[in-house]
Amino acid sequence: MLSKSSHISLQLLEPTIYAEQQSDTCSVIRGTVNITLPKSITIRHISVHFSGKMEAKSHSLDYHKRKTVANEQLVLFDQTTAQSPLLLTMGTTPFGFEMQIPSGLPESIECSDVKVFYQVTAVMEYTTLHPVLRRPTKSKEETREDIRVARLPQKGILTGDTTNFIDSRTHQSTWLCYQLLVDKKAVALGSTLPITFRLLPTTESLSIDRITVQMLERRHLYRDTTHTTYSVCTMPPCCDMEQEKIPTQLPEVWEGTIYYRVPCGKTMVHSTRPYSEFHVDHCVLVSIGFSVPSLSNSRFGNTRVHKLITFKANIDVLDKVVGDMDSLELPSYDSPPPFEGYEQVIYGEYDRKFVEPPSYDEI
Repeated sequence: MLSKSSHISLQLLEPTIYAEQQSDTCSVIRGTVNITLPKSITIRHISVHFSGKMEAKSHSLDYHKRKTVANEQLVLFDQTTAQSPLLLTMGTTPFGFEMQIPSGLPESIECSDVKVFYQVTAVMEYTTLHPVLRRPTKSKEETREDIRVARLPQKGILTGDTTNFIDSRTHQSTWLCYQLLVDKKAVALGSTLPITFRLLPTTESLSIDRITVQMLERRHLYRDTTHTTYSVCTMPPCCDMEQEKIPTQLPEVWEGTIYYRVPCGKTMVHSTRPYSEFHVDHCVLVSIGFSVPSLSNSRFGNTRVHKLITFKANIDVLDKVVGDMDSLELPSYDSPPPFEGYEQVIYGEYDRKFVEPPSYDEI
């Protein structure tokens, strides 16, 4: 009988499954099951399992639901269908596999309201000779690895479609004419979001007090009725890059691009597609606070009136692993070996260096 330490390990080629926005194409999990043995044993069964669980809960509604969203199995070896038993000797034996999983899986997510997670499990059943009873003993070992399902943005965003930005269009008020251009309709957690401001004062002595960019998150739980929770995260300007400064006084038109950092961590999760149990979506909220001279007379002298204009638009927040795809490093490849013994051919010297082949009549 083997010792209690595990003799089976699982290595996934890709720890993340990238699913397209709207596609019926099935994804594939690739990996290797490694079996390391101190002595020879007879294998009865080797299989790989892909499982997914969904959990939705709400303390205010006293609601808690668990659901299986995926349950697939791939048999690598089974003694009942094999023509001969599988005897593994001492050492490490790898079993490579490719496992197709269904399309339309909910993306992995974890927050206080919803949790969706996936695992890949490798199972080995074997027979050994009991050291005392001297008879065959059946045993089972398994190991598991977490795997993530991440949703890709729409194809137009990946191909550089210039229409995939948010344009507020030009808005004009009594004091300020403005236009905002949000560089992306989809942005990953932890990445940067460039926003271009075009500000034109329509009154004299206008001063910019502050510009605030926030991300509004809405988590919807679907039961008999829809229960929605809200949270707001402030997006600070990026400190690790050179930024344009927003002028305090705005005597004339000003245009500039500011890079903001999208929150990442427990404060905010990514958006999801609408599912029967839940849906998470986001809005970007831009607030511009400014002041103008008061039109009414005051005994305190010159006073100013503070104003606030806001702009809100839907935005798709993607999983952080999707943003990390831009920083993936490809493996380095060595340069091809130099050609040795090649002969340089000069244009125009073909007739001098080579003899024409004979015609068919001469053969």
